[in-house]
Parts: sequence; structure tokens; C-alpha cells
Amino acid sequence: MAEGIIERFKHFPKAAPYIVVTETAERFSYYGMRAILPTFLITQFFNPHADPAMQLGAQAHSNSVCHLFNAMVYLLSIVGGLLADYLLGRYRTILLLGVVYCLGNAFLAFFSTNYTLFFAGLMFICIGAGGIKPNVSVMVGDQFDDQNDPHIAKLYDIFYFGINLGAFFSMLITPILEHSRYGAPLAFGVPGILMFIALVIFFMGTKKYKIKLPQDVAKEESAPFMDQLKSVWKILVVFAFIPVYWALYDQNGSEWVIQAGSMNLNFLGITWLQEQIQVVNAVLILVMIPIFSFGVYPLLETMGIRVTALRKIGWGLITLMITFCLVAWIQTQIDHGVKLNIAWQILAYTLLTVSEILVSITGLEYAFSQAPKSMKSTIMSIFFLTVFFGNIFVTLVNNSIQDHGFFGQFTGASYFWLFTGIIAANTVLYYIAIYALKIRDTATHG
Repeated sequence: MAEGIIERFKHFPKAAPYIVVTETAERFSYYGMRAILPTFLITQFFNPHADPAMQLGAQAHSNSVCHLFNAMVYLLSIVGGLLADYLLGRYRTILLLGVVYCLGNAFLAFFSTNYTLFFAGLMFICIGAGGIKPNVSVMVGDQFDDQNDPHIAKLYDIFYFGINLGAFFSMLITPILEHSRYGAPLAFGVPGILMFIALVIFFMGTKKYKIKLPQDVAKEESAPFMDQLKSVWKILVVFAFIPVYWALYDQNGSEWVIQAGSMNLNFLGITWLQEQIQVVNAVLILVMIPIFSFGVYPLLETMGIRVTALRKIGWGLITLMITFCLVAWIQTQIDHGVKLNIAWQILAYTLLTVSEILVSITGLEYAFSQAPKSMKSTIMSIFFLTVFFGNIFVTLVNNSIQDHGFFGQFTGASYFWLFTGIIAANTVLYYIAIYALKIRDTATHG
């Protein structure tokens, strides 16, 4: 098996390592900052005196800000995609907005006691990350001469592996840095340094990249306009069901962190910080990507089960629904005064990771493979825009809870059951739409 894996790597472009390492360092920066953000906002700004009467409102306020921040990152990916496709090209857009990203990290580190400037730093990061995300992802596929090359899907697996390698180390390290004598400035400063390193690594690979400018791509585009329009329509139908996925998935970085604080955090003989439990997702991704790419998918194919993009997305939605049934059950026990061991949430993370492999990685590859040549970054940014809509919805729900509005009735376990019902309805509608509209499916592993 090892020889087979090594042989597969020979088919990847020479620029691939630079892109993957750049993304790994950038994701260290992003996830490291996000790992400590929910609890930091509560303890530093929203309930610094740990007043029990204010805690529920502070938690809802923190969840709202975290989801708003996440949403803005992905909303602004549209700007990054349009800049790349129609003005600057992917390479220049990444370098330019990467500088803005670094500036945002600096604001977090230097203004960790000033909410206005701290929030401004978050917005700078939104602009920077929005410019980088869709374009680095598309540059993965750009390095291949044949857009139907089956190795593109394999490289996206490795690319995603790099994302979670960075996330693993950052989510493990930054909570420790925050609780050190240097506190928040160091915890937010280290991710900033990694972002700067990411830009340096990206620049080092310049001579190896296939850099495509908007005018060059326009000359390559051969598909008639109506065919392009049909392709975009089919992509949008599939993407229409992804926001609900992200509305649930991204709660692992906010609501789940807060839930972990009410559980027994002793696991494997170690008492973990509640923010560190998120690292389980990154660890499992590192383990499961090779298992799925080189084991599960080929096995399914030999069994006569065709592994396609749309099937994987559907399987992922079902898996996430099961995940939230478990999370809701955990919260039910907590609401009844039972202090469950964190192992139960780790089981939920395991299911969450499976759903992520099936939906998120597939979405990246599907966005690249199905998009017209002249709209690669724009379509990729639309995929990321689904994260925006999902997080905006969760932000509105949490704002309603904070203001004792309609969703104020959904607290504790009922909060998670609400989202379980939403993902169930979404999944049913997904299958109906795919079959009714005869959306084109594609094999992703051969």
C-alpha cells in the first residue's frame, strides 16, 4: 500500500508542496485564533467578573460574534473571487490581501483589551482570509494541465490534510499560550507570525506556479455562454443545500466549546482545557483522510458502489444529522445534572469528521471541476459563501436567544434538537432536488 501511495505523489505538480504548506501555515493562524475566541470574548469583554446572572447572555453574545466573524470571512470570499477572476488574478490577490490578514492579526495581539480595535482586527482578518481562501483552493487545480485529471481529487485530499495539520497544532497550542503568563497578546500573536510565514512560503514558490491572469483564462474559455450558464445553475442547486451543513458544523467551534465546559474533561489521564477538545476534529481528519482516500473509497468501488460527488455530499448530510442527535442527547444529560465524560463529545467529533470529509473536501473539488474556466475563483467563493449563510443563520438564532425573542425558547438540549430537525429536512430536500432536476454527478475517485 505504501508503494502505491508514493507512486500517486509522482503525478502531482512541483508547485503543489508550496501551496499545501502555505495553506497549512495560514490555517494554523486562523484556527489558532478561533480556538480561543469564544471563551476569550466572554472572560475579557462580555462577562469579565464571571457573574452567573450574566453568563447565559454572555455566551449567546460570544456565539453571535463568533458566527458573525466566521460568516464575514466567507462572505468576503466573493470579493476575493471576483478580484482574482476579473482584475488581479489569483496570485496577486493572495499576496495583496495576505498583507491585510497579517495586519488583522497584529490588531488582535496589540489591542486585546480594547473591544473596538480588537473587533476591527477581526474584520481585517475577514478581508484577508476572504481573499485567500477561494484563490489558494483554485490554485491547487490550476497546476494541472488537464482539469479532468483524477489526481486533482487526490491533491485536494492532501490539501485538506494540510489544513487540518495546521488546525491540529494551533488548537492544541494557542489555549496553552492564552493561559500562560503572557496571556492573550502571545496567544493571538503566534497565529499572526504563522500567517506572515505562510505569505513568505507562498512567495517562495512563485517560479513554480502556473499563474493565470484574467485575460489569459478568458482566451482559454471555449464553452458557449449558455453551456456555462447551465453549469453554474447545476452547481448552485447543489450548493443551495450546503449552508445548513455549515450552520451545524461550525457550532463545534462555539456551542460545543461551551458545552465541553459542563463536562468531565478528564480523558486518557489528562485534564484538558475545554478549548482544546476541538483538536480532536483535526487529529481525526489527519487519520481519516488517508483511510477514506486510499481505503474506503477504493473498497466501495470494488464492491460496485460508485463513489461520486453528489453521493458523498448526501452521505455527509445524513452523518451530520446523526451527529447532532448525539450532541442533543449529551446536552439533555447535562440539563438533568449529569456530568458526562468528554469522551461522549469526542464520539460526536468522530461523526462530525466523517461528515466533513464527505461534504467539505468534496465541495472544494466539485466547485473546481464543474466551474467554467473563467469563473473558477468566483464559483469557489460561492462554495465558501455557503458558510456565510449558515453562520449568519446561527448568529440570528443566538441574537434571538440573547434578546429573548422567538428562538429564546430553544435553550439547552432543545437548541441542538432544533438544528437536528433543520438538517433532517434539508437532507430530504437535497435528495428530492438532485433527482427531480437530474443534476449531473461526477466520479471523484478512480
